[in-house]
Amino acid sequence: MEKLKKILHSTMTKVISTVLVISFVLSGFFFFDFYLIQYNKIKGYWWVFQGDKALKKQDLQKAINCYERGVKLHPGHYKAMYNLANIYVVYEDYYSALKNYKKALLVKPEYEIARIDYAIILTKTYEIDSAIDEYKKVIEKRPRFLKIPFLIDTKKSYTYNKGVAYYNMGLAYRTKSLTAGLNRQISKQYLKKASESYEQAVLILDNYSTNYNLGLVNQLLKNHNQAGYYYCRAIELSPMDYEAHFNLAVLLNDMKDYKNSQLEFQKAGLLLDSKGEGSKTRYIYNVLDEVNKKIAINTDPDYYKKQAEKEELEDKSVYKSGKLVIVEPKNKKDDDLKKSFRTCANKEFFIGGK
Repeated sequence: MEKLKKILHSTMTKVISTVLVISFVLSGFFFFDFYLIQYNKIKGYWWVFQGDKALKKQDLQKAINCYERGVKLHPGHYKAMYNLANIYVVYEDYYSALKNYKKALLVKPEYEIARIDYAIILTKTYEIDSAIDEYKKVIEKRPRFLKIPFLIDTKKSYTYNKGVAYYNMGLAYRTKSLTAGLNRQISKQYLKKASESYEQAVLILDNYSTNYNLGLVNQLLKNHNQAGYYYCRAIELSPMDYEAHFNLAVLLNDMKDYKNSQLEFQKAGLLLDSKGEGSKTRYIYNVLDEVNKKIAINTDPDYYKKQAEKEELEDKSVYKSGKLVIVEPKNKKDDDLKKSFRTCANKEFFIGGK
């Protein structure tokens, strides 16, 4: 009896082992492609990880090599494709960048950041209509929101991306207005669309760039009140950037408000001079000289005396090593200089006219 049990046990063990071996061989035969895909995916993740490390070290060529190997092994790794596209943008290889953005979006169509960057590069390659279509996809998307306190808020990130899409769509429409050439009517239509896009962007982002560009478009459209309002808002948000001061000065000059134009030209000149932008500064001061002549003709003889008492911008700046340096007090709350630059000439008029 014992001998029979041993024989049965030995036989069962052999049968089970044989079945397992046959099953393994058959599974390998029938599911070879599946196992190979999983194996390549693991290798792909490893190469992507190496690419991430190289990217952190700014070793861009190594990062490209690693990402390309990783994507080849794991074609579904959309983040690697996105990083690869961004590196090609740094090298200004825009067509390679577009190819990889597109591949990432084919894998994950809801990848909004990739879509926005894809559209930005489409604009750079003058595929402006295609870029606008991509921005519209981001804007018109109706996602499901997920919010976990202190961890994730997809609604907040979606809203921000929507604002960025509106802003860049405004840039794209403004670029299209330039391509219209001498056809002023078509150019004006695109500028109006740019203005509409910027207005939506301002509602979400309300930063210097959105307000400045909205002011610029309105200035091109001859909407002086709106242009002045948004330039003033840009100046409030970032008083030490010269562009808004300069464009506001040009706007005020066109409106024949020479006194306030002079103030803004002075601010723009001082800001540029402090950065060592010599050629730009000379240009601004040449324009300022013309404004001063207009003031001399149109104002009372005591104007310069009154203006000297009112304005103390020059007194709050010093020259060091031949370069103008704006001196900022340690207590920024009491920083009279920044307050002076933040104050927008003729602000009350623009607010009333918006």
